[in-house]
Amino acid sequence: MKMRMMAAAGVAALALTGVGSGLAFAQSGPPPVATIPSLTGQSTSVKLDSGFTDALKSLDVTPAPTGTAKVADGSATFPITGGNVTVYKPGEVTPYVQGMIMHDGSGLSLTKGSTKVTLENFVVDPGQPATLKGKVLANGSTLADSVTLFDLDGSTLKPITTDASAGTATLTGTTVRLSSDAAAALDKAFGTDAIKGGTTVGIATIVVDLPGKGGSAGSMPGATPSGGAQTGGGSTAVGGVDPALLAGGVLTLAVAGGALVVVRRRRATDEG
Repeated sequence: MKMRMMAAAGVAALALTGVGSGLAFAQSGPPPVATIPSLTGQSTSVKLDSGFTDALKSLDVTPAPTGTAKVADGSATFPITGGNVTVYKPGEVTPYVQGMIMHDGSGLSLTKGSTKVTLENFVVDPGQPATLKGKVLANGSTLADSVTLFDLDGSTLKPITTDASAGTATLTGTTVRLSSDAAAALDKAFGTDAIKGGTTVGIATIVVDLPGKGGSAGSMPGATPSGGAQTGGGSTAVGGVDPALLAGGVLTLAVAGGALVVVRRRRATDEG
């Protein structure tokens, strides 16, 4: 019976996304619009807000990409290195975006004079609340392995779109804001009080390979979707997935195992 339920859920998810291969986990309630249990590539991009970049410039703080990140045409782009995502039709399941997305080996540096603060290894958790966590270093020394750097406002998150010819799915429309803790840390590092929590950093876009499509982990998309960068954030699995589970992985979920944890938690809640 369990295997039949899993197969039915998988067929439903694949039919809705138009994907010819993939995997869905057993669940109660409506089927997902898209289920990608193991992300293998593409990127999260953030179209940097001019207010944020102007503020940094006024403080003589220079942003720059690190590792495999890129900054071009006003957008910062970070390759996806692992994770998973499940998306439901808004209103049918709450929260309707579930999963976590890893970006190991890339980030941003902020430099003023002899002080260089690096934010890297981003983990997008579109949970409740939606956040982006990461590692923080100052002049090469680790200050925190995982701290909330940005708050993600997914209230304007648009429905997922897919491109069968490109083998990709796109989540767009999330506002990225600097967290209060990150703002306080940057103020201390740069000797100022001008960096405020809640400052809009930009709008983000997540582009992922559909199951059985795309290239290797960490590959970059050929182009950012029109309209700049915009991500998926704003709602994930009930309770999310404990970041401690990711210690042996790259950054945000234990890949397919993470998706299974998410679904198990939902079912326990529904049945409990």
